[in-house]
Amino acid sequence: MQKMIKKTLLLVFTFITIIFVFLGWTSHSNKPNIEATAAVLMDVETGEVLFEKNKDIPYPVASMSKMMTEYIILEEIHYGRLSWEDKVTISKTAAQTGGVSIPIESGDQLSLRDLFMAMAVSSANNATVSLAEHLSGSEVEFVKLMNKKGKQMGLSDYSLFVNATGLTEEFNGSYNSMSPMDAARLASQLVNDYPEILEFSSTSFEQLDFNDIPVHTTNLMLSPAYPFFHVEGLDGLKTGFTNEANYCFAGTAEKDGKRFISVVMGSPTTDERFVETKKLFTFAFQDSSSLKVIAQKIFYRTKSIFRQRDVI
Repeated sequence: MQKMIKKTLLLVFTFITIIFVFLGWTSHSNKPNIEATAAVLMDVETGEVLFEKNKDIPYPVASMSKMMTEYIILEEIHYGRLSWEDKVTISKTAAQTGGVSIPIESGDQLSLRDLFMAMAVSSANNATVSLAEHLSGSEVEFVKLMNKKGKQMGLSDYSLFVNATGLTEEFNGSYNSMSPMDAARLASQLVNDYPEILEFSSTSFEQLDFNDIPVHTTNLMLSPAYPFFHVEGLDGLKTGFTNEANYCFAGTAEKDGKRFISVVMGSPTTDERFVETKKLFTFAFQDSSSLKVIAQKIFYRTKSIFRQRDVI
């Protein structure tokens, strides 16, 4: 009888081991083929990197660098040094900022909330510079704050900010640069420390209080109308594009209490950055992960029984 029990347990142990190994192999072999210059997929809770491609190489980051601007503004609001109701007077410098913008002129007064919404949703550069000037007096001084905050966050020396927007500087060709890993760390801290950012980054359309200006999201993954891009649970985070950076996207999605951050850099088209992001989140939320957890529990429980019976 004792022999029979030992034989049965040994068969169960062998079977579970095979399942465990198979699930591990399947998880590894199912890793997505990301057609972009660089990418990272991170578990927000644990910081574990589930996928990486050139994760520690610095690249132009374009408007994804606005995540740092967002973090600093939200931090100032959190500590009471700024308010959503603050009235911000638009300077001539801010009004003339190039790239994506909202229709405002020098001397106009907008609420800080309107400007933040325009920056977070439609990536408006003139709104971003206005926020930087409102806090620090000038964009130059704000950039010093961005770089200081990056050091405090533990970002690598590869992270360098030269402006608040992510635009390429016309006079010397310099630009903001980050490694994909640093961009993921920044995104993770932004979501963890100030989850209210998701109220803005999940907004597809908003009408500002000032002149009823409409702002539309640059994140096509938010809309079910784009099934090739849409991911259930996706609620952010920040797009980016310049000629130097190509198309970039830092995304975040939560499902069944599990949140992930993705970063895709250097995609050749706007659509492809979203397609590649969807690959990453599909991989992150794959069903086999829960099955693997069950297999692990059975494996270690069976192993414990073996030990109790002096089988192994």
